Amino acid sequence: MLSCLSRVHALRDRLGTFEVLQAPSGSLRQAGNKEWSDLGLIQLVREWPPGYGGVERVAHELAAATQAAGGRLIRTVSLRGPVTDGETDPLPVAYARERLPSIAFGQLVLPLPGRQLARILLCSAPLHIHLPCPGLLLISVAARILRPRRRIRLHWHALLEPEPGTKGLLVAIYQWLALRWAAVAVDQVVTTSPVLADAISAEGIPRARLVVLPCFLPAAIESAVLSRRTPWPGWIDGTRPFRILFVGRLDSYKRVDWLIAALPPGGGTELHIVGDGPQRAALTAQAAGSPTFPWITFHGRLDEAAKQSLIAASDLLVLPADRSNEAFGIVQLEAMVLGVPALSLELPRSGTAWVNGLGGVLARHGVTPVRDARGLAEVIRLLHARPAWWAEAASAARSRYEAVFARSVLVPQMLDLAR
Repeated sequence: MLSCLSRVHALRDRLGTFEVLQAPSGSLRQAGNKEWSDLGLIQLVREWPPGYGGVERVAHELAAATQAAGGRLIRTVSLRGPVTDGETDPLPVAYARERLPSIAFGQLVLPLPGRQLARILLCSAPLHIHLPCPGLLLISVAARILRPRRRIRLHWHALLEPEPGTKGLLVAIYQWLALRWAAVAVDQVVTTSPVLADAISAEGIPRARLVVLPCFLPAAIESAVLSRRTPWPGWIDGTRPFRILFVGRLDSYKRVDWLIAALPPGGGTELHIVGDGPQRAALTAQAAGSPTFPWITFHGRLDEAAKQSLIAASDLLVLPADRSNEAFGIVQLEAMVLGVPALSLELPRSGTAWVNGLGGVLARHGVTPVRDARGLAEVIRLLHARPAWWAEAASAARSRYEAVFARSVLVPQMLDLAR
């Protein structure tokens, strides 16, 4: 073992520079050739940021905001490379992104041995690892073994709820191991809400190691909408229907089927569904067999400008996921900053309902927390039938965004974390 470690440390001294796949500025190209000891942070993420998912957006903002503030260089490394089907990045990127060679076994993605992986494992820069991802968890274990004093931080985005079957069993085993590892061998665990922090603490991770850092919006999106005056919605005076919006991956746990079933008949309410995924065909068939089919629109995946326009034209964003796999819902912030209320189920291990805060408004009117399909349909009906309640929820959504999730509040916290 000692001989093996000696060879590893010798390899560390001989390795050259890390391959940079994208470095959009001259300064970044030069930074890619600096000694790794000059790095402020290496962050590892499964997918190529910024992407369309919450994990990738958080990784993107960590790199982008730190660079914009003049912080130390962050290397952003992903197991998967850029899109290959001709799509452009959904958000502008001005930082270097790098791909770590990997191999996929279905949804399991593992890093391949090689120069790049060795460079990550053997340098002294702190590691910031976005979970869930078994391959990245393995990197944290190897990094701790090779450099016991190195700073390692896990960014825990969601507590997964395994499905029945072999796949679910493997997910449960992975999560159990990840929680045990986080409890004894990492310096910090970052979560996105107090609700998720409580749930992780209950799994044995010491409170002293937990840091709560909510997600926040890119500067361009926030600045574009904060100065807007929210228009009075036309559905209240009958000039257009009440517009409900869903944005996200069309997967089973997202429960878009509940949302389709909750749409009241009669044409007074529209449902707009943005996104794609494995359940799209089944959901399209469900909608086609519903009496509300003429008022349901599947938009597929939209670019950022089109998505923002649709959010601004909506009256209620609904994220009806029934599992803690949906743990935050960044799109809620995009709605809240525009004064559009967001509705989700109250789940004990998910912070989604904590983000939108709509439950507090409803509680003042004697409405119990929404926990199932029936409650979801009832709250949609009440917000449509009682414009004063909706107006209160809209005002509360904008105020909550400004007080809790604005960049002026959260970016300083993120920069402290990145130091």
